[in-house]
Amino acid sequence: MPISRILELFNRQRDEETEEGRDEAIRLATAAVLLEVANAGSEMGEAERQEVVGHLRNAFSLDDASSAELLAAADDLRSDTIDHFHLTNQVRRATERDERMQIVEAMWRIVYADGKFHQYEGYIVRKLSDLLGLEHAEMIDAKMRVREQMGLAP
Repeated sequence: MPISRILELFNRQRDEETEEGRDEAIRLATAAVLLEVANAGSEMGEAERQEVVGHLRNAFSLDDASSAELLAAADDLRSDTIDHFHLTNQVRRATERDERMQIVEAMWRIVYADGKFHQYEGYIVRKLSDLLGLEHAEMIDAKMRVREQMGLAP
């Protein structure tokens, strides 16, 4: 049985058992998606790592220890599967559109955090945004907002 199927069954059972389990699954899937972007251009640098941690801390009200634990679990999950659909589907089903937009904005902050843009990073953000159920125009709007916030040229 493929690892993605095992994870799906595990997460579905946990999700159905408790709201806390569902929330944990969403945090884990969100962190794995962000790590996918952070590792897209090359190995994740410190600037990209800080953007990932910052988003997770703010979005889920986590302390340092909880953030580190979540990041480690998400990295393990990301290493074991390349099933973008499963991860994004969990997030898409459990979050509102504005929350997904915040995730996409976090993706763009991660992309630009190291001051370098790799074409593959842009591709991954486009792919994940689409899988999160957002329109291409919304993804571009998020990109432009982040570029403006970071003081980058349009």
